[in-house]
Amino acid sequence: MMNDSVSGEEVLTQIGRELQNKIARIRSCNQTLTTFFENTADDDHKKYFSTIEQDCADLKSIIHNLIDLDHCYEENPDLKPAPTHLNRFLSELVSSYDSEAIYKKRIKLHFEDIDESIHIMIDPQAIRRAFSHILSNAIKFSQPDSEVVIKMIRYANVANISVADQGIGIPKKLRPYLFSKFTKAARRGTNGEESAGLGLYLTKNIIEKHQGSIWLESEEGIGTNVFINLPIRDRI
Repeated sequence: MMNDSVSGEEVLTQIGRELQNKIARIRSCNQTLTTFFENTADDDHKKYFSTIEQDCADLKSIIHNLIDLDHCYEENPDLKPAPTHLNRFLSELVSSYDSEAIYKKRIKLHFEDIDESIHIMIDPQAIRRAFSHILSNAIKFSQPDSEVVIKMIRYANVANISVADQGIGIPKKLRPYLFSKFTKAARRGTNGEESAGLGLYLTKNIIEKHQGSIWLESEEGIGTNVFINLPIRDRI
């Protein structure tokens, strides 16, 4: 019997963990079968193996987003701010970002730093989640063998960070809905990746909790540039 003191957040996290374990097992079996039948499978069977792999990756991403939605960034404004060297933080985030789509599409992530060291007060875990959503979107909608560039500049007491891809861009008719929860602007990526329509909603929520702002510029067939402003201050 479940302990009455267990919170809904803890239950969702536990369910998410169990689902991720199941997904990992399915992926492992699929990879074993893919290797075993590598030399004998026809094109249709290879397509099935690839579809299973992609579906597992999509499910893992959706579970992460649903857990993030429940992890109090929406209703609970409490953050855990800490002094952060923003240059180093972004450099490490970009260099350590790991995604199967990066390798499948051969996407290069490049961080353009500035000479000035910027020290800022943020919740590192929350901001890391925000940028993970942005990078995930950039990679999802990028063309193979392209680049995603992360830049940072400073305007007075504001750190401006941009994430630019060379992807398919966003149709004008969808742009008003991009930051909505479960947005109808959700689309498949260039490799058929699914989207729950939560990433930008969660990101906007996190950035605004830091008294920051987020917006984007996009051109179909050229790419999308997401901009984030974070105030430089010694406390939130």
